[in-house]
Amino acid sequence: MKAEIIAIGSELLLGQIIDTNSSYIAKRLAENGIELVQTTTVGDDLPKMKEVIKEATNRSQIVITTGGIGPTEDDLTREVIAEVFQRPLTFQPHLMEQIETLFKKRGFRMAENNRKQAYIPEGSIPIENPKGTAPGFIVEHSNGSIISIPGVPPEMEYLMENRVIPYLRKRFDLKHEVIQYRVLRACGLGESAIGLQIKDLMKESRNPSVGTLASIGDIRIRITAKAESPEEASNLIQKMEQEIRKRLGILIYGVDNETLHGNITRELERLDLTLSVVETLTGGIVSQKLTSTGSRSFIQGVALPSETSQSQFLNLSLMENNSLRADSKRFTDSLAQKARNEFKTDIGLAIFGKIAEKQGEGEYRIETYYSLSTSTGIENQEYSLGGELWMVRERAAIIALDMLRKYFLKTKQSD
Repeated sequence: MKAEIIAIGSELLLGQIIDTNSSYIAKRLAENGIELVQTTTVGDDLPKMKEVIKEATNRSQIVITTGGIGPTEDDLTREVIAEVFQRPLTFQPHLMEQIETLFKKRGFRMAENNRKQAYIPEGSIPIENPKGTAPGFIVEHSNGSIISIPGVPPEMEYLMENRVIPYLRKRFDLKHEVIQYRVLRACGLGESAIGLQIKDLMKESRNPSVGTLASIGDIRIRITAKAESPEEASNLIQKMEQEIRKRLGILIYGVDNETLHGNITRELERLDLTLSVVETLTGGIVSQKLTSTGSRSFIQGVALPSETSQSQFLNLSLMENNSLRADSKRFTDSLAQKARNEFKTDIGLAIFGKIAEKQGEGEYRIETYYSLSTSTGIENQEYSLGGELWMVRERAAIIALDMLRKYFLKTKQSD
């Protein structure tokens, strides 16, 4: 069973509103074993809407549209679907009565143009909307059904739960088949390198299927399984997850919505440790991520972007500071030790970087250094990173956090 979603509204194309409806609908379809093959966003343009709706209904048995069924002139979904299926719009007195009643309950006078919302294509199934003034409708045709519901999220969600999903189950005699997924999160290698290690699983496995999605420094590996019960789907996912973990090992740092910084602060709390951070290159990115967790284990973060601020922090003259900076590793070690001592934390983390060469317009190769000061001594790393400054800073922040994570892994192994 294939489905498509069409999000309607020029405000979506202009970026004035973010389309959260499609992700919600996609999730509910997956939970009911319906395969979503495409989502489309189209503006309030009648010819373009006709084209998109015709193509979708020819491809897929289930098409769900959101938006465009309000009372204004640019709400064209009714008119377009009526034209596509050659069914004239017909007035529905019971829908009109419900709309009028809702206005009265809310203490408003209904405008004349709201009558438009009581018209639906001839022969279609009305979807009564107790949450708003825009009733939806369903047009059944030779290839399946097209379902039009409001774009207002609370109304859309209510109608999906209470009208659309029950209708789909009955209309298409859906089995209690489910689609489940799990996301493994990894860092320490790029998407292509991780992809090579699980290439055969991505290419050959169909159920469960495996795919990757990358953002800077953070790779997500999605495992998707389709089965007749949640338990069966979960078992399929679990077997695939075990195989991926066997191949990637400690590169995997979390699952689903877990974050690297969230997992680190949880580990700090579990071990009853405190952390301070000094950032010269990343400008507070690491501190911002840690602060967002709300954990009390992160005590202080300091951004030191200039040589002056760095020398003041270390209580050195500019000349002494410059001399120390000549040895980047020793300089970064000094920052980490100073952070740990100054802020009286169990761990001090420092990140330092210096431009090695300009590679092009706005792009650089930067030598980055990372030091961790703990009760057992100093650990350090260094990497050469390239790209635009914002990208290098984000990657450096992830490397620094991953250094902390790997420190905790070593601590566990030694216990």
